[in-house]
Amino acid sequence: VLYTNNPVILTAPNAATITNVASADPTDCNVIDGSITVSAIGGVAPLQYSIDGGATWQQNGGNYTNLAGGTYSIAVRNGNTGSCVVTGQTIVLEDKVAPVIASVASTNITDCGVTDGTITITASSTQGAVEFSINGGGTWSQTGTFIGLTAGTYNVSVRNIDGSCVVTD
Repeated sequence: VLYTNNPVILTAPNAATITNVASADPTDCNVIDGSITVSAIGGVAPLQYSIDGGATWQQNGGNYTNLAGGTYSIAVRNGNTGSCVVTGQTIVLEDKVAPVIASVASTNITDCGVTDGTITITASSTQGAVEFSINGGGTWSQTGTFIGLTAGTYNVSVRNIDGSCVVTD
């Protein structure tokens, strides 16, 4: 007996194509608000997305929010069978790093009615330049030396130049 369904045709599923991966680092120290958005086309819908190299998958799109700094490995696969895993790029989200105040030096006013007090703040950050404040963050300066000060209480603060990670002494 002849087989009537000749020829036999085997098909393979189509793989998705990752078209874009966008990311945003956390915005401040100790804030977990980074994000990754993976865009993909093709494959067999609904696509599944992973940012941990395929250890876990989500089927409701490639949007990930509330992420901490760290390394994320992107992958996409067909949702119906979990087939055709496509490995994407590795994304590194950078946590903000707080500046370090090395020292705060001051000189008192020398005489009645004179405004010659000084405060000198020395600080640094692995994120780059820092800004200084002696009024609790009301105003900021790119120099850590404050002169011509009157007697009073001054609240010293330092932050990264991008405004993140305020540190008080």
